[in-house]
Amino acid sequence: MDLSLVHKNKNDYYKLANDYLANIDSNELNTSFDKIISKSISILIDHDFIPTPCIEIKLELQNNQIKVGNYFLYIDENKGFLDEFLF
Repeated sequence: MDLSLVHKNKNDYYKLANDYLANIDSNELNTSFDKIISKSISILIDHDFIPTPCIEIKLELQNNQIKVGNYFLYIDENKGFLDEFLF
C-alpha cells in the first residue's frame, strides 16, 4: 500500500467517506447532526473483523458544536468498499 498516495489524496478519501455517509438511509441513523469534521485516515495492518491491510477514514459528527457520533469507512487500496461503522 502506497502511503504517499494516501497522504497526497487525503481530501479525496474524506470526500469518499462523506459520500458514503450521505448514502445511509436517514431511518438507520440514530442521531441527527449538522456538521461533519474530517478526523483521521489510518492504515490498518491487523484487525479482528475488518479485512486487512485497509484504509480507515474517520469522520466526527456534531450537532450544535457537540460531538454526537463517529463514522468510520473501511476501504481497500483501490478505494473499494469493505465496511462502515457508525456510532
